Amino acid sequence: MNAPNDVRAMLVESATRLFADHVDAKCLENAKRDGWSPALWEVIEQAELPRISIAEDAGGAGGSLSDLAAVLRVAGRYAAPAPLAETALLANWMLAECGLALPRGPLAAGIADGLTLRRAADAWIVSGELHRVAWARMASRLVVLAEAEGEPHVLMVDPAACEITPGRNLASEPRDHVRLRDVHALAHARAPVGVDGSALRLRGALARSLLMAGAMERALELAVEYARQRVQFGRKIGAFQAVQQELARCGGEVAAAVAAALSAAGAVERGADACFAVAAAKIRTAEAAREVALIAHQVHGAIGVTEEYALHHSTMRLWSWREEYGNEAQWAIALGARLQREGADALWPNLTASDGN
Repeated sequence: MNAPNDVRAMLVESATRLFADHVDAKCLENAKRDGWSPALWEVIEQAELPRISIAEDAGGAGGSLSDLAAVLRVAGRYAAPAPLAETALLANWMLAECGLALPRGPLAAGIADGLTLRRAADAWIVSGELHRVAWARMASRLVVLAEAEGEPHVLMVDPAACEITPGRNLASEPRDHVRLRDVHALAHARAPVGVDGSALRLRGALARSLLMAGAMERALELAVEYARQRVQFGRKIGAFQAVQQELARCGGEVAAAVAAALSAAGAVERGADACFAVAAAKIRTAEAAREVALIAHQVHGAIGVTEEYALHHSTMRLWSWREEYGNEAQWAIALGARLQREGADALWPNLTASDGN
């Protein structure tokens, strides 16, 4: 059941205070070097944010997926250098759906293509490779979705037992190569209906859409603030009509992206076929990310690309996140193919179903 709006507002207010108090310039600069902020994660976990949307009887904190979506939007706004989305929306979801215990600590999640599983007594032995796994080297556990005996299985392994080659995206967030060589699974369960590669990719795309929505809000906020302060030719640049028009266009892109991302979260929460809504959200937020980053940097001029100024923390993430879990072109092709298969008569029902809040 959805939390009432006032309860969700209190949750957002609490999350905003948490990130505002703990994510500052020093935190973000250290995260570019170290890959993340362990201190921030401790605060996030103490606040039980990674367990929002997981039922209490499954070890979670309760609440709805829309509640978690609201928190992830705030995390994106502050460029929080911690695996909140991967832990809460992906790994904990898989574990809870399979009836497995939720471990403490940051989690990483991956989809295994070509992973081999074999039984050894009562244990599963895992071998294979995972590519560009977010936050793998920081994770206390790696939750893997793989196919065995023709069925999807969820496995939890210790990253310390894996060979991890560090990598990073454009924003310096960890995106690691993981090699498993006869690694014993710490926990294992056959995945129930609804927990498969398609569902995990859909949730990954939703996570990036929500984070991008927040990051775009921050980029717009910085651009408006700078336009109000910067003086050129004897006037604040925000007084120039051309700048006002670009900021208004930027605001429209941000509003559309936020609406699409939150609507997609609602569709996933309702448990219906959310492919249409999530695909539309990823397309819309990725397209908006390009325009918002462009306008924000145009307004700022040269200062916007400097290491000392905050804007790059948002725009680097926008450029990175738009490519992860499918970019706008890939999702547009998938969406177009689906509509073509279903025929013209299905277009309107799809549109109205995805907007049925």
